[in-house]
Amino acid sequence: MTDIENPLQPEEEQGMREAFENQAEEVLENAERYRSDGGFKFGLETEYPAVDENLEPIGRETRNQVIEGLDFADVEVGGSQVEVRTDPLEPESLEDLEEEMRLIEADLQDEAAVRDIEILRAATNPFMDLESIERTDQPKYDRVPSFHNGNRNSNVQPEFGRSSTIDPRDAGLPAAINSTQVNVEAQSLEDAVEKANFTYMISPFLSAISGNARFMDGKDLGFSDVRMPLWEKSHDVRTDEQLGEETIPVGKVDSYFEDTQDYFSRVSDLPFVLQEEEAALDIGIGTFWKDTRIKFPDFYEEDSYEAVVESRIVSTQPTLQDEIAMHGFYLGRLAYAQEEDEELMDIEKVNRNRYNAMHNGLDTRLYDTDGELQDATEVLQDELEKAEIGLEYAGIKDPGYMDALYDRLDSGTPSDLMAEGFHEARTEGKTRKESLAEGLDRQVR
Repeated sequence: MTDIENPLQPEEEQGMREAFENQAEEVLENAERYRSDGGFKFGLETEYPAVDENLEPIGRETRNQVIEGLDFADVEVGGSQVEVRTDPLEPESLEDLEEEMRLIEADLQDEAAVRDIEILRAATNPFMDLESIERTDQPKYDRVPSFHNGNRNSNVQPEFGRSSTIDPRDAGLPAAINSTQVNVEAQSLEDAVEKANFTYMISPFLSAISGNARFMDGKDLGFSDVRMPLWEKSHDVRTDEQLGEETIPVGKVDSYFEDTQDYFSRVSDLPFVLQEEEAALDIGIGTFWKDTRIKFPDFYEEDSYEAVVESRIVSTQPTLQDEIAMHGFYLGRLAYAQEEDEELMDIEKVNRNRYNAMHNGLDTRLYDTDGELQDATEVLQDELEKAEIGLEYAGIKDPGYMDALYDRLDSGTPSDLMAEGFHEARTEGKTRKESLAEGLDRQVR
């Protein structure tokens, strides 16, 4: 990508790209070392917004105090965001996942409570004033958003939303959105590509039933899950000549990954904004914000060879049980796809599903894996059943978590429930902040 301003000098960016390509080549040359016979192992990550007793976002210094000493916690781009992660897990039951996360969340909540801080389970911070976003005080959280703000395509419109709207032209907006990710260990580089492609194929199904990012800046934007569509607009640095190409580093892909070389090539085609040649592989992949990506977390450790596929589509859920259910849905559905050796859906139909799921949730029509267009609830009924079979293939018991997702086929997504609670409260004359709080409460009743 050329014709855009980069804080790196041309020779610095070229040095980063060459370092990335050299490290990627090292992965490819050691492909046999990435083969393993391990079981179904994965780790979880979840992001949360933190607020004070008045439901105002906390400052980054306070956030840093909360997570200091918690080795499972880290910062994110937003000064009021917290991210937690588990070690790699090989559970016998989804109940084991809940127990692991419950212990982590309890420690985090304890540290927050002594400072009168609340950790919200919300995919957006609906109370945050988007004009006063505070970013984490680290160079990458300044340089990367500033690069995208300075190079955004002029065709990005100033309004985003169905009824109420916000201006999407701010690369700092990810500071107000939160997700939960699953990182699945692959048994080979080929397996990593297969897992990544299947993950992309099934991601719209996950999005349709998990939508939980509808409110921002105190407004109902009217879409089921704005997280990825908003991110795509805020980070669109394509030149006018590139508008027909897949060069936005966020979200959608226009074709499946052919192999690991193809994956690395797509990462390498994007701008390098940070300079640290020793960590070029991590930096390149770290700003490749597609719905799914392949990571190499131990690349810089001696004699350690691990490829991990990250599913990034699901927004943070209203309760821990909801989130475990969504992880079970993803893990089971992925295991089913691989065990049954499914054919990949036509990518154009996957991307149509993706758009409809994010904008309309379950109130839409989706293509099933046979390419037939059906009501979303009918498609999701079939997909959930496949996931339950897949959990059996993976040797993971479900003592009932998936029931909550079947219930959503009737009750709606978390976004639907929040909208109901919010608008009822507004009709009753409650303030906007009170109504937002009522919407969050409606999700967990």
